[in-house]
Amino acid sequence: MTWNTPNLLKAGGVAVTFTALLLMLSVIAGARSHRHQIQVIGRDSAPSIVAAQHISAALADMDATAADRDRSTFDKRRTEAATAIIAAAENITFGDAERIPIQRLAIGLAAYSAAVQNVRQAQNIMDNDLLPAAAALDEANRKELEAVWAQQKTASERSLSLMIVAGLMLGGVLLGLQVFIAQRMRRTLNPGLFAATVAAWLFVVFAAQSFNAADRDLKIAKEDAFDSIIALWQARSVAYSANGDLSRAVLDPANAAVHQKAFHEKDERVRRYLEDELKNITFPGELEAAEATKSNYLAKNFAKFDDSLGKTLKINQDEFEQAIDRGFRDLANFEIIAPFAALAICMLAWIGLRPRLREYSL
Repeated sequence: MTWNTPNLLKAGGVAVTFTALLLMLSVIAGARSHRHQIQVIGRDSAPSIVAAQHISAALADMDATAADRDRSTFDKRRTEAATAIIAAAENITFGDAERIPIQRLAIGLAAYSAAVQNVRQAQNIMDNDLLPAAAALDEANRKELEAVWAQQKTASERSLSLMIVAGLMLGGVLLGLQVFIAQRMRRTLNPGLFAATVAAWLFVVFAAQSFNAADRDLKIAKEDAFDSIIALWQARSVAYSANGDLSRAVLDPANAAVHQKAFHEKDERVRRYLEDELKNITFPGELEAAEATKSNYLAKNFAKFDDSLGKTLKINQDEFEQAIDRGFRDLANFEIIAPFAALAICMLAWIGLRPRLREYSL
């Protein structure tokens, strides 16, 4: 093929088409990568981790209220545990790593309820079946969440870099065509190529801003909200268990020293969890609720402690859900937007080249 002016113009148009297609694919891949991160953290792992923590807290208070012979609270916590087990079962994503602990929890909860009058047998079921199963469920999901979170920055930078490289390649081809036409045909500006360049630039900026917004939303969800959610659930679970130790110290005076020691160890853990939350204050109303939670715990007012902790949890849970929803919205419809943008860029470029090609066909 002779590389005369018409053929060079056609080759330039093909290059625009190819690089526009490359940009489209890189943007779609980036959107899907970001979406996968949000899905794993926000929809697959986090709800199951919360369910596992909820189960642990409900089990701990079941055990405590069983010692107190508080049947009403016992039944309430048993219902909470059962509901959380069902929620976890409805969100199985990682196969047997979740399925087996959930089965153990369902079976163990029934066995514990049947054996609750036999303190030693019930305690054995709680310590050897129920709590380890809840911990296994938590670990299976936490492992996936932390793995995705650890890769998040690298994956985001990679997808953004690929998109920018594709955008620069497309911009380089469009600019090269402008320069070629200006030099070869004495034309200062080609409107079609200029419009294609502007469209490409706007598309890359829009996609980059969307990806960055999704990254910010994921950070809010994981670091600002979810880390607080876990600290609060752990504080609640250990506080319930510590409250049970106080009851046992009264009901079992012969082993009071053992129960008191267990209480003090758990008391220190609750304080650490509450301090972790106070170091991670982000949202409106969170500081006041977290401070009330800590002061109520220090006053050993467990009813008020539980109420204020629930308010702090709700603030973070709501913000978590909103951030995840925003993240999905940031990335919505790129499978439609990217092809449309690529098609528009190609059409504008060919519209700009067509009059120049016609000059050589006359």
